[in-house]
Amino acid sequence: MRLVHLSDSHLGKAQFNLAEREEDFYSSFSRAIDIAISEKPDLLIYTGDLFDSYRPHPRAFVKAFESLMKLVERGIPIAIIEGNHELGPDVVRKQITSPIANMETLFRRLGYEKLFIRLNARVERIGDLVIAGLPYKSLGKDVPAMIRKLERDCKSLCNCPSVLMLHQGVRGMIKTFYPELDFPHIASTSFDYVAMGHYHNKVVRRSGNRVFAYPGSTEIVELREAFTSDGSKYILSVDIERDSIDVREIKLETRPFITFSETVRNTRDLYSLIERIRNEIKGKDRPVICGRISVKGSVKPGFSTGEIKRSLSSDALHIAVKERSEEREEGSDETPSLGLEDTVSQLIGSLKIDEDIKSLAIRIFDLWYREGKRGEDFLNEVMRMVEEP
Repeated sequence: MRLVHLSDSHLGKAQFNLAEREEDFYSSFSRAIDIAISEKPDLLIYTGDLFDSYRPHPRAFVKAFESLMKLVERGIPIAIIEGNHELGPDVVRKQITSPIANMETLFRRLGYEKLFIRLNARVERIGDLVIAGLPYKSLGKDVPAMIRKLERDCKSLCNCPSVLMLHQGVRGMIKTFYPELDFPHIASTSFDYVAMGHYHNKVVRRSGNRVFAYPGSTEIVELREAFTSDGSKYILSVDIERDSIDVREIKLETRPFITFSETVRNTRDLYSLIERIRNEIKGKDRPVICGRISVKGSVKPGFSTGEIKRSLSSDALHIAVKERSEEREEGSDETPSLGLEDTVSQLIGSLKIDEDIKSLAIRIFDLWYREGKRGEDFLNEVMRMVEEP
């Protein structure tokens, strides 16, 4: 059988508060679904965080439904689990239902209950596969025991190839400060394909005739994803037979992100950097430019960032620069006028703490101030921030 594996589309996210970026997330997901259909799969599996919020804007819900409906109309079943972004506090307290549960209700009312399958800690046989799905569990609580139960349920249902769907951070697959699972928790099972979501860069690990895989997100959700990989996004096409498994990585077309990390000692360094970026973005359709610069010598704080934005803004959708000043001219009282974000960033930057902690503190402030995240959504984002690839 052939399945296509997608994850972490975060529909409804208006990155940088830009409508264009929100539309990018919809477009990338729609293209992913079209590619999935072209693979002629027997099944599509989706491993969490279809939506960016457990209270998605109606526009995001409609966009998701329209794309998923293309699969259903062709008779392609969808197996899906909830990720942490779809399980906010009101969902956990059962004051509201998750957007995935609402989607399930909609498909059921349309008569497609056998084609949209929400796996909430249960198993389902689909053709010659048995699928087990477990939604996100905060800090991996009780997950190993639940995986073992799902494995037993699969074996009792069908002596055929099996798939486990998870939305967790697995130490041994990715580096993380808050491991929710260890790789042996999944490697010790008999599942042929362990399909995972939660981590946004592609990771595929093979062990004999078994595969453990994160396809990654369908768009760049956080800037660090562009720095820790080449920014490419993928879906996975998986052919599973009783004694073999083959995975093909299919690259998605997404808006380009141009990254840089440079030290600026003088204006010559600065304008050389700007020229290199200008050459790199030639022929690209309004990329996002994001970089880190360390300013030394006589270059005034804020000047480099301002020049980069002034010189390149007409060719870019958005420019995000994190500037750190390592040396300042003594006796200089000239300081550029700063907004709240820059003021807080410089205040954190002046603290005598580890540089990684400074960077994390600035990113957390950006999340709270610029993106307006609060409550469980804010906590989930902060926890995900501390992951390192």
